[in-house]
Amino acid sequence: MELSELCFEDRIAAKRDAEIRNDWSATLGSGKRIEDISADIGWAFTDEDIKELAWLHKECIHRKKIEQLLIECNFVSVAFDLRDGRYIEYF
Repeated sequence: MELSELCFEDRIAAKRDAEIRNDWSATLGSGKRIEDISADIGWAFTDEDIKELAWLHKECIHRKKIEQLLIECNFVSVAFDLRDGRYIEYF
């Protein structure tokens, strides 16, 4: 693979990552598979991502998908905290 192809692929991946993180609610409501979302964000979250996901979860928006996404990315303790209503440490 040539360098220009790698740069192009990196730009595409960065664009997908930014689109997801820019609007979690739209992403989770898009019908996109949790496994694909996880891969697109590199199985990682920023503190701001967790805060936004916690807020959506508290507002009963995409709860199940948020829990699945967190578990898929190995943020199991966060998923269980949200499921059990422990939001305060994430705000």
